Amino acid sequence: MWGYTLCMDNKYLALPVRGKYRITEGWLYSDQEKKIHGLDFHGGVDFAQPRNSPVFAAADGWAIASYSLNPFFDEKTGKLRRFRGKIVGMGLGNFVQIYHPQTKRFTQYGHLEKISEKIPFAKPRKLKDGRLIPMGHKINPRDLKNYPKAIWVRCGEVIGYVGDSGLTWEYNDYPNRPDHKKHPSWDETHVHFEEFVRNSRGAKQRRDPFAIYDTNEKYPWPGHKGRKGDDGLWIK
Repeated sequence: MWGYTLCMDNKYLALPVRGKYRITEGWLYSDQEKKIHGLDFHGGVDFAQPRNSPVFAAADGWAIASYSLNPFFDEKTGKLRRFRGKIVGMGLGNFVQIYHPQTKRFTQYGHLEKISEKIPFAKPRKLKDGRLIPMGHKINPRDLKNYPKAIWVRCGEVIGYVGDSGLTWEYNDYPNRPDHKKHPSWDETHVHFEEFVRNSRGAKQRRDPFAIYDTNEKYPWPGHKGRKGDDGLWIK
C-alpha cells in the first residue's frame, strides 16, 4: 500500500510526512508551475499537506536550520519575475538540513511555517541585492559535532511544520510571515524535500529518493498509484 513508511532498520529513509498527502511537484516541474516561474528543473519532491502539519526527520543525523530567499529574475527580460502582476519570490524559506553520517548524505526540508524549537536557528545574511543567504548549511560534516547551531535528531522526530515560506508573492516573509489570508503565497502549503551529497565546491548533487525523475503525476501517494521506481531509497 502506498502510504508513509515508518523508520525501519532496513531502510535508509522514512517519508518526511505522515497521513494523507499529495505530491504536487516531482523531479521536473509540472507545466502548471512552469507558467509561474518558467523553470524546468525542480530537483526534489513536494509533499502537500495543510499548514502546520508536522514534518519528520527522514533518518538520524545532524540538523541545522536557517532561511533563504532570492529575488527571482526573468531570464528573457532580466526584470523581477511577476505572476499576475505581482513579484514572485523563490527560496527554501525556513528550512532544516540534516547530514546523515551513516550514508554521508544530506536531506533538506524547505518552506516550513516554523522550525522545531529544539533545532537552533542560524540567521541568514542579507546581501545588497536583497538575497537572504542561509548560514551553516555548507559547514564541513566533520565539524558538526562542535558547531553550536547543530543538533542530533532521530528518524521520525518532528523537525518543523508545513508552510509556504520562501514562496513569496509581493510580500516579505522574513523574519515574520504576514497574515496568509490577506497575503497568500503563489503556491500551496507543502514541504520541499531533497536528498543529496555536496561536492568539493559545496554544490548539491541530488538524487530522487523515488528513483522516478519525472513530473508529479508519475509519483505514488495515498489514493494515487503512480509508478514504482527501480531503486527508490524508501520504496520496496
